[in-house]
Amino acid sequence: MHRDYIDISSSDELVKLSKSLSERNVKVIAMDFEGEFNLHVYGEKLCLIQVYDGLKYYLVDPFLIADDVLKNFLTLKNMLYMFFAADSDRSLVYKQYGVKMNAVYDLQHLVEVLDLPGRGLDSVLLSELGVTVENKKKFQRQNWMRRPIEEGAKQYAVNDVAYLFKLHESLLQKIKDEGKIEQLIFKLAGTFKDFDKKSVPGIFKTPAFRKMSRAKKDKYTKIVELREACAKELNVPANTVLTKQDLVDVTENSENIRRVRFHQKVSRGMMEGLIEDILKL
Repeated sequence: MHRDYIDISSSDELVKLSKSLSERNVKVIAMDFEGEFNLHVYGEKLCLIQVYDGLKYYLVDPFLIADDVLKNFLTLKNMLYMFFAADSDRSLVYKQYGVKMNAVYDLQHLVEVLDLPGRGLDSVLLSELGVTVENKKKFQRQNWMRRPIEEGAKQYAVNDVAYLFKLHESLLQKIKDEGKIEQLIFKLAGTFKDFDKKSVPGIFKTPAFRKMSRAKKDKYTKIVELREACAKELNVPANTVLTKQDLVDVTENSENIRRVRFHQKVSRGMMEGLIEDILKL
């Protein structure tokens, strides 16, 4: 289904949208983010904001918006932001912009109260509304950094917020029918997002890392730091410099760095420097 939307591609346009929402007394908007998470370039970046106010759809391009205007939009007074599975989205804008999105209503909490068998948005939309998400595989690894964003990707992004109001109605009614309102209240009241809590990267949670001795873990950490520095300089995903398996192999034996088949994006000079640094560990 094709949906009409309004592109928000300047700070002035976003200010006008904020003003319009206030003047129309809109208290809840459905929202979702598309981002870059070390798939195509280095680091994590907010790439697109999808908004649905119950009447119109908006696609906000954060690349064209001043930081202060964007921060204000994400923390509007008397506004509730309805998401599905908001944790990573909230962490993303906190890391990038320092924004603590506290006025978030996460529908995933309702799913948890109901203990539905499928917890992901696709599964819940299918079971509750009979909606099948289209083109999931095609856009799952979309490069949202690229401009212009193709129309198919925009339609896919808009659909992420298109059903959130209806889904909320369905889930809330089911909670009422099952007599779980009090359970939901406790769930929401007990939900607290600790923005300042340091998250542990996945590469430090692997079975291989957990089995390492303290000395090997220290060495592994230093190799990871060297990899990150190279990836940041090249603006490529860290895995492009050294894969997860490379990290383990080189930690086990530094000489294994000589056997690594480096990606073509890693220059000869950088490769030689990295090899030299690792052999010194």
